[in-house]
Amino acid sequence: MKESVVITRIRKGEGRSITRYIPIHTLAVATVFSLAGFTNAQPATQPAPAADASAVIPAGVRVTVTIVGGAKVSATLLRESTQGVVLDLGQQAITIPSDQVLDLVRADKKASDEEVRSEGVFVTGRLEAAPVSELVKRHGDAVVMVRTPIGLGSGFVISDKGHVVTNYHVVEGQTKVLLTLFRPGEQGYQKKELKKVRIVALHPLRDLALLQMDLTELDGDPPRPVTIDDRDDVNVGDLVFAVGNPLGLERSVTQGIISSTTRTIGHLRLLQTDASINPGNSGGPLFNARGEVVGVVCAGATSFQGLAFGIPSNELVDFLIHRDSYLYDASQPQNGVTYLEPPFKDPKAAAQAAPKTGNNPTPTKDSKP
Repeated sequence: MKESVVITRIRKGEGRSITRYIPIHTLAVATVFSLAGFTNAQPATQPAPAADASAVIPAGVRVTVTIVGGAKVSATLLRESTQGVVLDLGQQAITIPSDQVLDLVRADKKASDEEVRSEGVFVTGRLEAAPVSELVKRHGDAVVMVRTPIGLGSGFVISDKGHVVTNYHVVEGQTKVLLTLFRPGEQGYQKKELKKVRIVALHPLRDLALLQMDLTELDGDPPRPVTIDDRDDVNVGDLVFAVGNPLGLERSVTQGIISSTTRTIGHLRLLQTDASINPGNSGGPLFNARGEVVGVVCAGATSFQGLAFGIPSNELVDFLIHRDSYLYDASQPQNGVTYLEPPFKDPKAAAQAAPKTGNNPTPTKDSKP
């Protein structure tokens, strides 16, 4: 991650500019003044590019730019292009490369303008970018510990009805599941154990499971559900962080980047990340720099550092939408899907596969009725 941005200083009256690099943390957001001699007008002979007027922020509007890493700069927008954005800080202008711009919004846009949509048992949308420490405070309470008689993992709350997502292998073959919530209190976080947990749906092929807690066990409202990213816009190099319970170490936060978005293991497409993932993280959320869930942590390599994987959020959304196809059957706790044996087309193969008994052998053409 770059620690500097390009600074282009316009020397008034000299008709030239000097470009240099300065650290991001030295940028000061000052009162904006008009920059003499700088214009954003295009030649009259050049047609303006076609764009959606509702989506374009015009020049001269005060904006807030969020830089990779969470730092923010508020200033007047002079120009925006595919190469980056140019901002007016008063006595100087700065150019921030496009690969360092995480978000660009009008400065008067409020957090209430975030695009959040309820999809029944889960929530999707686009949130406002913020530093990781702030995002953990906002969304960390939705992460829970999932325990069974043979082990533990992580999960996260996706609805105000108590629905929780985790990995299938965390609850595989189990009928008794416990959830541990971490509720903030006057003396720090307090544990709340929930014993009336229902398994709703299982998808063994995608390693996903849907649980539901009994709200009558809660002392108060359930944790605020997370927001799932359904845009499939994750790119290599994007900042991500995981919250979970590795080796039982509660509410651990690890940070990294997306190493690959097309990693294929067997028949599965996974996200690869260098965020530290260990046993116990399985089933926990993988957040982006906006606090949206972009993946479900599913595996970490214990023999190699910096090698971990997650199930993409669009696969999670598909599972939640079609959850009725994977409803849990208590009589078959090993599997969420029942597979029937295919019919035999070859009569000889059918005869060989048919069960044989000593008293009633399989009849042949030479047998008499």
